[in-house]
Amino acid sequence: MTKLLPFFVILLLAPFAGASDQRPVLSLVIDDLGYSFKQGKAALNLGSDHTYAIIPGTIYGKKLATLADENSREIILHLPLQASSRLAAAESNTLTESMNENQITLNTVAMLSEFPNIKGINNHMGSHLTEISYFMRPIMESIKAYRSQLYFLDSVTTSRSVAHIEAINSGLDSVKRDVFLDNEHTNPESIKFQFDLWLDKARDTGSAVAIGHPHPETIAFLTENLPLFEKNFRFMRLSELISAAKTASRLLEPQAYLTNFE
Repeated sequence: MTKLLPFFVILLLAPFAGASDQRPVLSLVIDDLGYSFKQGKAALNLGSDHTYAIIPGTIYGKKLATLADENSREIILHLPLQASSRLAAAESNTLTESMNENQITLNTVAMLSEFPNIKGINNHMGSHLTEISYFMRPIMESIKAYRSQLYFLDSVTTSRSVAHIEAINSGLDSVKRDVFLDNEHTNPESIKFQFDLWLDKARDTGSAVAIGHPHPETIAFLTENLPLFEKNFRFMRLSELISAAKTASRLLEPQAYLTNFE
């Protein structure tokens, strides 16, 4: 099957197929919402041009989803998947390799149903399960069958992740994470270093996707710094980034577009 042009080629060579605004694009995703209403609300206050990932089954997940809807924020399902480390904290609803295909499908659909207004999904943890096509395939097929317009963001918690390619093979729109902003969230210099990597990636390739978390240090840094770059960068929700890239791809390679989206 002919694939769509890579996002970076589309956005670098023909930003949105002739759009007058050719600033590099930054897409920000804030993960792990649901356990703290205060921190979740602070994250949502970053603005409407970003994307917010809510963990299903959390005490404040539905309340934050409602707040997001009321304030026109884009939300996605932060789907819990098995990590490679046995020491990693796991959600009670985590999809694991001990499940058969039917269990994976039923549990995936149950979590998708928790937040009716999601635009997409990304993986929460998953450094083990995202490496195995045998498990990722039914997950993606379940998402496609549930609502074909949903997209999948591969958080890339392992360099051997097959989540992105399995999403594409199942007919879903899919992108990959470029930068984690706050693996060392208590270190402001580390956050700044990763933030600068995000900017550099967008300058070099036309767009970049960063993932952060609702740590007070991260939110404080983003609140202060995001407005400083609005002049030289465009901020886009993931759904807008994907839509723009699909439009550009259709115009640049019509046959490739039709092959993938007919």
